[in-house]
Amino acid sequence: MRYFYYTTILLITIFLAATSIAADAQKAPALSKAHLIPAEGPVVEDNWKFHKIGTLWTRVTNFGFMGDDAYEGRTPSCDWPGGSGNSYLYRGTIWLTANIDGTYYTTMGDDHEFAPLDSVSMITGEGAVSDQDTWTRFYDVTAPLATEHTPLGLEITQKTYAWGASYADDFVIYEWTIKNIGIDTDEDGVADTPRDLTDFFLTFRFDADVSKLPNWGAEYRFTNEDDHVLSNATPWEEWLPLFPQMDNREHSLTPEQCDSTLMFMWDGDNPHYPADNEQEDDFGNPGPDGTLNSPGFIGIKFLKSEPYLPPSSFHQCNIYNDPGTDKEAYDRMISKIGEFVDLPISSGVPFPYDYRGILTFGPLEDFAAGDSLIFTAALGVGCDPDSGGIRSLEELLKIMDVAQFLVDNNYEVSTEALAPPTPDVTLEPVFENGITTGIKVIWDDAATYHDKFAGYRVWKSVGTTAAGNFAWEPLGLGTYADTTGSTSWPPPVGDETGSFQLIDTDFINGLDYYYSVQAFTETITYPIPLGSVETNVLNSLEYISPANAVASALNNVKAVPNPYVGSHRWNNPLPSDTNPWEHRLQFINLPADATIKIFTIDGDYVDEIHAGQTVRKGASFMGEGNNSVAEWDLITRNDQEAAPGLYLYVVESPSHGQTTGKFVIVR
Repeated sequence: MRYFYYTTILLITIFLAATSIAADAQKAPALSKAHLIPAEGPVVEDNWKFHKIGTLWTRVTNFGFMGDDAYEGRTPSCDWPGGSGNSYLYRGTIWLTANIDGTYYTTMGDDHEFAPLDSVSMITGEGAVSDQDTWTRFYDVTAPLATEHTPLGLEITQKTYAWGASYADDFVIYEWTIKNIGIDTDEDGVADTPRDLTDFFLTFRFDADVSKLPNWGAEYRFTNEDDHVLSNATPWEEWLPLFPQMDNREHSLTPEQCDSTLMFMWDGDNPHYPADNEQEDDFGNPGPDGTLNSPGFIGIKFLKSEPYLPPSSFHQCNIYNDPGTDKEAYDRMISKIGEFVDLPISSGVPFPYDYRGILTFGPLEDFAAGDSLIFTAALGVGCDPDSGGIRSLEELLKIMDVAQFLVDNNYEVSTEALAPPTPDVTLEPVFENGITTGIKVIWDDAATYHDKFAGYRVWKSVGTTAAGNFAWEPLGLGTYADTTGSTSWPPPVGDETGSFQLIDTDFINGLDYYYSVQAFTETITYPIPLGSVETNVLNSLEYISPANAVASALNNVKAVPNPYVGSHRWNNPLPSDTNPWEHRLQFINLPADATIKIFTIDGDYVDEIHAGQTVRKGASFMGEGNNSVAEWDLITRNDQEAAPGLYLYVVESPSHGQTTGKFVIVR
């Protein structure tokens, strides 16, 4: 009996390990065709651009992927808020399905069954529909990276639209023009034979993995093992009671808001792990300080199609039962017309897992050769960063209403009419006798001439939070309102005509400071209720790491902090792909031509650095080194971490001579 027990355990362990390996294989990083020779014919290399104008930052590709599913070095992928590196999307794709001679075939973006025909173009200014448009093309006529692919003969022209002002900065609108161009019979990559299609479907496949911080691994316990996905067709009273974190909370949701055009995902509770703050429930991923790391809901919503494709079905699958063939995709997911409720329940509660949502529209009975279909959808994140849960869902529905309004009105809503221009912010250090005494925040007054202008909000952030967000706090009075009865207007007038300025004296040299100025409007109720419209805080963001002026002598050179301690606030507590540095020791009050050589107390040569050199690097670092400062990452010239102990340094300046000093490393 004992032998049977242990044998059974061993077999189960082997099975689970094999399943896990298979699952990891399913989530392997996408192979980029940029590393391959393009196929014969019109296919070009993989290419992408980034929307970084609103609160939602994401990658737009020319091969049918929404977002960036890279395991390392990931770029913005529905990052909310933009610049935080907090990704709400692993990968989104479209599937296209049609009947060919009695058999249903599906072209799946996530299986590399689309090949790019053009690079992604970014369009701004005159001629742009939004603040930032993109344009590209791809097709399924041939797919060099796919295996066992049966092409439908479709070419897709993809356009995206993104805005910076607050009324429309949480979503990106996608418009796909899908044309039946026929198939390639002579294998030159060019469609040459027309073919009619029947029973055409369009499907969104959504693998959000809500969410991923830059310092979390792709398979981290809070990344993809506790998602939930639903269609908005499911009535609130049926599913909210299943989630105690959202049940019995006051909300403004109404039955009329339930519809089958929206699919959303959010972060639930993984009962196998506590949160980072040690509380049992990790719903929304509370960080060590209790701040919610993943409070938002990500969603994709159908807005319009010509001809009309009705919502058809919604289904879930997970990392272990993704459909592996066209037949499985059709039989299990696409053919189930009219089914929109699919919430796995275990022991009376929703079962957390690594889910994918499958939302399908159609069928279009006849899709003749030469015909086109235009399909428009919005991809966005609704978020109440403080409360999360039901409040974030409310925000998602609100932003999707705005997206719907824009499309219904053919984008004929003037950004310039609704929002004042984004303030142009510059930062200047204030010196007295070479010592930094303040940081001057300067911005132009162009927004004051907008007919709906109501004031400015001035913000400051000291570094970023553990979630990568900016920890904004008001600077000065914070809000300067140009309204009747206001005692805060105007802000201090700048040194230059047509400018305002504030001087911040609350700072420490060497730390990172971020400043931004938002212009905001009076309450706007036309053409739709938008409230007060704000310029995007990220679009006027500026960075500074204050330091004393470049020295003209060596008599005040210092190593700081001294002693160096690994937990010092100058350091980076959460190294990541986008923010890889960790340790930072500074040599300050240097001439611009200074070189610093570092030795052990025994005289062993450790490393050499130079004035202006900084250890901070990666996609999240916005600044440059100060010429009066040299930074050392505590990595020796032999690529080893410097050991604790006493060190000597020698500063050499061709214009000012030489000086020496000591510092201590305490790990």
